[in-house]
Amino acid sequence: MKFFHHTTILKFLPFALSCLTGAICMSCNCSESSSFRSETVSGKVKDKKAYRLGQEHAERLLQYADNEDALQDGLLDIRARISNIGSKLGAQSATDYERGFTDYISANNDSLARILF
Repeated sequence: MKFFHHTTILKFLPFALSCLTGAICMSCNCSESSSFRSETVSGKVKDKKAYRLGQEHAERLLQYADNEDALQDGLLDIRARISNIGSKLGAQSATDYERGFTDYISANNDSLARILF
């Protein structure tokens, strides 16, 4: 039985971690979005403070874009914040926070945005 050489594994590690991060985000997104369905969420940003906060947190997260562990922790923190905002302030604020986060990532790091969204 042949084993992969450690340099081969190291070449695929960033890709595997990226896929894992994306899968975590997608699974969290699916489970959380169903809890907010009972409230009507506008397509327009109504809670500008939540939207700006999402942008600020995205900006902070991009500082760690080269560190896979920090990036994964940051994404889990963002998901927890979305859930917390949804339970405390409502679905519209949670959606606006998430929209601010995703808009900032999409505008400032398109390669990460393609992996995550």
